[in-house]
Amino acid sequence: MSLCLEEVNYTVDKKALLKNINIRCEAGALSAIIGPNGAGKSTALKLMSGDLHPTSGTTLLNQAEISSYSTRELALHRAVMPQQTSPAFGLKVWEMVKLGRAPFAENHVLTLEHVEKSLRIVDALHLADRELMTLSGGEKQRILLAKALAQVSVEDVSVGNKKFLLLDEPTASLDLKQAQTVMRILRAAADSGIGIVLVIHDIASARRYGDVVFLLKDGGLAYAGEPKSVLTAEKIADSFDVDSETAEDSLGI
Repeated sequence: MSLCLEEVNYTVDKKALLKNINIRCEAGALSAIIGPNGAGKSTALKLMSGDLHPTSGTTLLNQAEISSYSTRELALHRAVMPQQTSPAFGLKVWEMVKLGRAPFAENHVLTLEHVEKSLRIVDALHLADRELMTLSGGEKQRILLAKALAQVSVEDVSVGNKKFLLLDEPTASLDLKQAQTVMRILRAAADSGIGIVLVIHDIASARRYGDVVFLLKDGGLAYAGEPKSVLTAEKIADSFDVDSETAEDSLGI
């Protein structure tokens, strides 16, 4: 139950965006991908989701090449919460979350149970009948998270716990309290058996909630391992090209 990039290179217009990347994420763990802007974080996430295919190397989902999955099979095993999502005009909140259950052959009652459960997890059940476009940015972010959580619910009988949730900057538009709530939800999801893989700029949160951190720099993997060993002031200063005081402040300790 793993999601891996093995010896992956990704090139666009002769520009190497990722160089010989090896990343292994496990189900039941929260894996954080961090690094400065332009390091290749979002590209790595898109490769792991199957939205992009490597120029060379392999993306493996549960020991099978991700390209071997059909679109529906992939949706049964992983959900993606991108940083930017096109507005869904005319949808109510519960209808948006329901879209997360589209890949599954199940009755309407069970679908609604998953919708309710996911909205409860993000503390948004009271928003169920609201028009999505009337919500604040933070509220929309929670609804998109609920949709993704509905898709990777571990109660599905077809694929058990072999699920991954990939997120690109899920706390970017949230205030401090909301961001902490989202990280706690993701930590609980990982503890339930889901593999959480997220790109995040909040180094302190990655250190506090993560199980493993992959620190990218200039398209390469600079450091990888447990948060406390990777996210040190020295390594942050080196990777982000900042002074030691700024690096220490970013750790929140």
